[in-house]
Amino acid sequence: MLHVPRFITGNFKPHHLFLEDVEYGRALDALVKAVSDVLITSPDGSRVFLGKRKVHPQPDWWYMGGRAKPGESPQQAAARVMRRELCLQLPATRFEVIGSYSMTWAMREQAPAEHGTADISTVHHLVLQPEEEAAVKIDEKEYAESQWFGRDEILLGQFHPILKQALRDLQAKTMYRMLQQAVQEQAKDSEVSQLARSFVAAAQESMALDDKGVMQVDFDEESRNYAISFKDEAKACGYKSGCLVLQDLGRRVSIALELSASGRKLGTGCLFFLS
Repeated sequence: MLHVPRFITGNFKPHHLFLEDVEYGRALDALVKAVSDVLITSPDGSRVFLGKRKVHPQPDWWYMGGRAKPGESPQQAAARVMRRELCLQLPATRFEVIGSYSMTWAMREQAPAEHGTADISTVHHLVLQPEEEAAVKIDEKEYAESQWFGRDEILLGQFHPILKQALRDLQAKTMYRMLQQAVQEQAKDSEVSQLARSFVAAAQESMALDDKGVMQVDFDEESRNYAISFKDEAKACGYKSGCLVLQDLGRRVSIALELSASGRKLGTGCLFFLS
């Protein structure tokens, strides 16, 4: 299952600085942000804690999370964000990686707002204990309110599809862990077989959208309504002309025969990893 190994090459030293909005807006036009988001659940996994964000790019119910800083691991960034947004002091080891998600937004808070922004989000799972829930103090600058939702309420309701995908991915990971534990404890074959079937079913549900292409999400802020459609992945990336898409263990490899980007030929035999 997905994990995020960390590699530090050389004697790296971070040089953190604060960018004013004008500079930050220019950076957003040129860079993809690395963010650490946190899917918070109750101990039994039946409830999910979300915050209703006040500003773009996602002015609706969302994870707790934010931008990672150079030198931080995704888990360290998640722990720092929890201190800032919920006033919780938690060790980085509490944050378990669920998955990595590519997110592109049409709007952002910094001018020019219509330029939007793009993120690569590492989403983590955090089980919030009752005593920690009692200590939560939400950052009112970022969130209008916070609330617990039932897992099925999110899966079936008007919430961003990424939240739903993370819940499906978490279920697959949970079933894999249960299967792994049963094998390690040398459980009965019948039990292992049942858990294996449950894991395969959860994994299939988790990957159900993989073959549909890029999901286009349209959000009406006033009605809180999400509408989704799907685009061809190669076209959504800005590449045109004759792509052959192959499926290999869940990874899409597009072999470009004659691709053009921004009107320029890229040549033949190029290999593009699009997953």
